[in-house]
Amino acid sequence: MGGFSDAEKEELGEIIKKLKTLDERSILSYWISAEIDEAEMYNRLANVAEEYSWDERIPQLFRTLAEESLNHAGILLEEYKRRYRGASLVEVDIPSLETDIGLNSLEEHLRNGNIEEVLEVLMESEKMARDVYAYLSRNSTGSTGELFGNLAKIEDGHFRRLLHLRDSLKKMG
Repeated sequence: MGGFSDAEKEELGEIIKKLKTLDERSILSYWISAEIDEAEMYNRLANVAEEYSWDERIPQLFRTLAEESLNHAGILLEEYKRRYRGASLVEVDIPSLETDIGLNSLEEHLRNGNIEEVLEVLMESEKMARDVYAYLSRNSTGSTGELFGNLAKIEDGHFRRLLHLRDSLKKMG
């Protein structure tokens, strides 16, 4: 398979187009929810990896990424509260960019021992999140732009850790 299918790439492209049209409040609301969704995805993958994988580094990394995603959601929520004085989050009807990647398919790949495939898809997803955060950073003002820039760096770190795990598993296999 190797990453995203053409249909998934098209769908992700549509999500990115919609994100680019949102105002700052809606973008913050969207990313708070997206980070929570990402944490749930990584926790589900960690559960499957614990059951089906022989290498404890896989579920450990997934759990760490889940925890970091929840921390990101908290950081974004604090920024949201600071900016919008406790107003409720805006409902944004756009699927989550990072988790709209076929979680059931990823779980099935893990069960079948196709960890490299799972890592490839997750790396591509993290790169996409990094690129969207970087775009939002360039197109936001002040502290919001800085916040998105920092989140882009964090997503890049997620990508690099997944890449490191993939490469170390390849060396063993």
